[in-house]
Amino acid sequence: MKIGFIKLGVIITLFSLFSCVSPPKSGPALISGGTLVWSDEFDGDSLDLSKWNIETGTGAQYGLEGWGNEEKEFYKPENVIVKNGYLYLEARKDNDAANSSRGKFPYTSGKISTGGIMNHDGTLKPVKFLVQPGMRIEARVKSAKGVGLWPAFWMIGATSNNLNGYKALSWPRCGEVDILEIRGGAEKRLNSTIHYGPYWPENRYEGDYKELDVSMADEWHVIGVTWDANVMHFLLDGNVWYTVDLKQLHADNPKSYVREAYSAKSGFVINVNLAVGGQYIANRIPDDSIFGRNAPYEDRCFMIDWVRVYR
Repeated sequence: MKIGFIKLGVIITLFSLFSCVSPPKSGPALISGGTLVWSDEFDGDSLDLSKWNIETGTGAQYGLEGWGNEEKEFYKPENVIVKNGYLYLEARKDNDAANSSRGKFPYTSGKISTGGIMNHDGTLKPVKFLVQPGMRIEARVKSAKGVGLWPAFWMIGATSNNLNGYKALSWPRCGEVDILEIRGGAEKRLNSTIHYGPYWPENRYEGDYKELDVSMADEWHVIGVTWDANVMHFLLDGNVWYTVDLKQLHADNPKSYVREAYSAKSGFVINVNLAVGGQYIANRIPDDSIFGRNAPYEDRCFMIDWVRVYR
């Protein structure tokens, strides 16, 4: 059964935005509370298109065929499934007529975004929601399982292209926050990274990973991030496991646009996707057995219970 949603109505008057971070005597700090400003519980039987756009294609529409990472999937609406209180992004080995480059992209999968997007057929969709500095975003997720699959829960600055109504700054100057990335076959490792800096190939990143006792394909976790102009906290089940000192990062890299990206009022677009192949996972692809009739369905799906944003 899906865990019931308890809306937190916490009004806290404290001395700073992150004074709700209360380190216990031992162990990591815990961040909780705040006012809910946006959420999706995935309780219906289809994706709520007032909150999300469904991305399609190979990224070629942005001049980034393979989504800039040599990925092998063609994103399709059919692979975005809402049922039983969950969102399923399903990877399939699926050469169909809608994929004109099927030799290069022999898989289909699902990706959703709250930002303005361009579909593979050239149609445009508007921005649905942007996360601002001073907010906390969290999702309860369960990873896909297997080599060649690459689940991701991440954000990119709204200025990443001119579809969002802002002057396009391109990547990575716009900022990118990879809240969760999983390299298929290593589902016990939680990877989180931020990207910044001048235009490629002068881009830079800062990140870390955490080894878990149980595979994220076998156990649900709440993954999140919260930040202001000075500091960013990455969260695992509400606990801070990794911190980026944005103020110091800016001081050390004054020409790398850290302050510009991570204090931007234009905000960040939420993305959730399941990639197949790609440079990040050493260009490995799944074994065909993952897609077999008797293979566990959930293994080829990135599952999301809910996404919530607090101020």
